[in-house]
Amino acid sequence: MNEPLDTSLIEERLKAQISNDVLQKIGSAADFAAVTSMSGFRIGSAYVILVDESRINPSESDRNRGKQQVRSTFGVITVARNFRGQTGAEAQQELRPFIGLIRTALVGWSPVSPWRPITWEDGKVIDYDKSTLLWADTFTTTHFISNGG
Repeated sequence: MNEPLDTSLIEERLKAQISNDVLQKIGSAADFAAVTSMSGFRIGSAYVILVDESRINPSESDRNRGKQQVRSTFGVITVARNFRGQTGAEAQQELRPFIGLIRTALVGWSPVSPWRPITWEDGKVIDYDKSTLLWADTFTTTHFISNGG
């Protein structure tokens, strides 16, 4: 399979593993891009976005077989809102359970065979506006593409 990572597989995994009472909306990059302001993000939402894909230096044997290893990086953005605090610490505290459930659902799971199990790379605040906080966890998985031979 020479296609890029299908992030809908990640969305389906999160929907299957996390109750919709906890994460009420799991969306795609298009859903994320459709939100025009920080206040427009729905609390209890997560968005799965393919960040990039890059070549991993192939071994000599892989080159001879026409195979190339690819690293796929994707992010899961979660949203929290807290009107009581002014620093974002309160909103970030509210996100902790969501982040834990997402990491538990994804780390070690493989989207499709022969893709490798997902690993967690990092997590960070990507935006904050005094009440709404966006947190992004970054994950990777690897697979091979080939010339079909």
